[in-house]
Amino acid sequence: MREEIEEAKELNKYEEVDDNSVEQAAMPPWQDEIMENCRSWLENLQEEPVLAETDEQPDLYSFYEELCVLRSEFRKNSRRSHETFLQFGEHLGEFQGVMTSLAQRLDNLTKEQESTEVLARQGILLQIVEIYERLRRFDEKMREMISPPPVPEAATPGFWERILGRGKGKRQDKINQITHVDQGDRQNWQGQQERQAKPGFPVVVMEGLSLTMSHFDEFLDRVGVRRTATTGAPFDPSVMMAVGAVATDNCPPHTVVEEISGGYLYGNHVLKLAKVTVSKRKEQ
Repeated sequence: MREEIEEAKELNKYEEVDDNSVEQAAMPPWQDEIMENCRSWLENLQEEPVLAETDEQPDLYSFYEELCVLRSEFRKNSRRSHETFLQFGEHLGEFQGVMTSLAQRLDNLTKEQESTEVLARQGILLQIVEIYERLRRFDEKMREMISPPPVPEAATPGFWERILGRGKGKRQDKINQITHVDQGDRQNWQGQQERQAKPGFPVVVMEGLSLTMSHFDEFLDRVGVRRTATTGAPFDPSVMMAVGAVATDNCPPHTVVEEISGGYLYGNHVLKLAKVTVSKRKEQ
């Protein structure tokens, strides 16, 4: 072994001499560094290294055997990892099912709580709506009572000539008779207007009623109660109840002609059905 090393040194010396005479291609820096380290190791080597001898010399069969064992262990570990991930996925699926069930229960509890609150409020709001509806009807009746009657139209000669004929004396008697009746009605109407001009009992009642109804309107609007639109709208059985039918051609069939009693909604819940009269097609 030492002889081979000495030969390598002699060869290196020859190469060094030859390098000075013959120009070689430049090598990369990392190759130069490797060559320099190798030369330093050879120069500093004092004695030949002794390798430890073993009883069994390694061969390809032993290497292949160890490789087969390693592959078998790797497959077992892979199978165990796969089973672990499958179990983990199953547990995650069960956990997701539990969370979904809890979310559904929470939604149901929330809906039940909202329904309970709505039912608890509906009883009170229904009574308030009934009072408001009666006040509204009373207001309409009071306005009809204090509203002035229509003033009769003045008699014109052309009109009475068509009705009573062309007899002058007969026509004059009829005009005087009707004029006398019209004057009586006019006096009654003028007296009613004079009484209405004074702030009497009906006027005070109307003012108080209007103030009360305005408070009711503000309260119902604040709690979310709204009135159902009826007159002129198509009949909707979910919020209306038909109590009569009118044969007419003035509007399409199944249209609300008149509102008998108002309907009210509390959010999306029907608080009170509206009682209405519905149109139908005339029979030919």
